[in-house]
Amino acid sequence: MQFGAGTLGEAPAAVARFGKRCLLVSGKSSLERSGKLAAIEEGLRARGVSMARFCVDGEPDLAVADEGARIAREGGHDVILAIGGGSVIDAAKAAAALATNEGSAIDYVEAVGAGRTIEKTPLPLVAVPTTAGSGSEVTKNSVLRVPELRVKRSIRSDLMVPRVALVDPSLIATAPKSVAASSGLDALTHLVEAYLSKGAQPMTDVLVVPGITLAYRALVVLAEDHATDESHEAMALAALWGGIALANAGLGAVHGLVAPLGGLCGVPHGAGCGCLLPATFATNVAALRARAPGHPALARAHEVADLLLPPDAPDRSPERAADAFQGLRDKLGVPSLRSYGVSETDLASIIAGSRAGSMRSNPIDLTDPELEAILARSLGPPLA
Repeated sequence: MQFGAGTLGEAPAAVARFGKRCLLVSGKSSLERSGKLAAIEEGLRARGVSMARFCVDGEPDLAVADEGARIAREGGHDVILAIGGGSVIDAAKAAAALATNEGSAIDYVEAVGAGRTIEKTPLPLVAVPTTAGSGSEVTKNSVLRVPELRVKRSIRSDLMVPRVALVDPSLIATAPKSVAASSGLDALTHLVEAYLSKGAQPMTDVLVVPGITLAYRALVVLAEDHATDESHEAMALAALWGGIALANAGLGAVHGLVAPLGGLCGVPHGAGCGCLLPATFATNVAALRARAPGHPALARAHEVADLLLPPDAPDRSPERAADAFQGLRDKLGVPSLRSYGVSETDLASIIAGSRAGSMRSNPIDLTDPELEAILARSLGPPLA
């Protein structure tokens, strides 16, 4: 793990530690536009490493994972370098694992696959995130769309954690505001949910508490169009800590709901998290007050409010923290769920698909009517 501006320059040396035939997994054009692709290629050549490229466009599905693995195997690649957002890194993690294990992606995805596990060590992976959001560079799973079933599911193994993560805050400075906003709200959601999660623990708390402050303040600055090198660094660090926290503490109802929203309705992950966080936080607080007033997660929700709200605010309750999350999302201009085509007729299917995975770590079990209320509040006004 290396963190700091300029650490992208360490990528060729990191790759050369593991092999001589590199498969670069990236987005379609951002590296060329930034001028960084040529520098990476030159750095690899100087170390005797050849390079081929596999481009990922959008959130990866099973076919993308299988294609990446095929290219890696047939090209004799012995190391993978992933430079991109969470989707690129997830695709690279899956390709690295499938390249050394028999079968295809559907054999390994949780819940809907054949139940196979990753047994052979994946190809070494060097991960360089270009957005501050998913934390995929430090987690053990790869989230993939299963188009035939209209769901998103993970391939998961301790062996899939990247060998090296290079987190360069200067890279996120080039992301469009819309991308930075949705990615940043994803990271903020990771931190908040990990703090309230049933799996919360001292090791994750020490990252989550300062991380919430860093992420929230950086997003406020972004919303005001005043982002700086310091705010980019804060956001990158918060996203990194969020990835570590979610991997060890779990998440909650936001991520339980956003998975079927992505699979059934095509809602981008970060935008979905940003839409759901305010109502989910408020609903969790209301459920805890009503059914478990002594639950430690309620005290933690009060602490989240203390982290977000000004010391002189007349009301520093968790309910006002939920309002602050909504205000931040509005200022960042993240589209509503309805703008992605989600409607009231979809809510039952979304709820039915939400009960696995992250929902199990939510601090309190939410009823179907409570989940329906979250979704209804998160839809946004009817489109004109």
